[in-house]
Amino acid sequence: MNATTKSKIFVIGLVTFAVLVGYTGFMAVRNIEGVHKQEITRVIGEHGGVVKLIEVVEADTSPFKEAGKGNNVYKITYTKNGGTKTAWYCAINHSSIKQEPEAWQIDE
Repeated sequence: MNATTKSKIFVIGLVTFAVLVGYTGFMAVRNIEGVHKQEITRVIGEHGGVVKLIEVVEADTSPFKEAGKGNNVYKITYTKNGGTKTAWYCAINHSSIKQEPEAWQIDE
């Protein structure tokens, strides 16, 4: 096998590896967001509300200013007793060693 063929095989292998790692990361993020949304729906339901909108927001625009890369912060719009309310959820996403603990702020 000549050097050109070896180089092509190496590049193809490297690209394939990068695509697989990227896909795995994408699926992990997608899965964790699904788990968080299920948890949000469950907790809001326990408080007598119905979730209308779940948004991922930056920590500095939320009550959880200290949240880091190891957290996902969600703004939840929900209805309860005919009124629209807002809740905040700081979830752990396990992507970083530095993270704040899970926390909620719910309008009652």
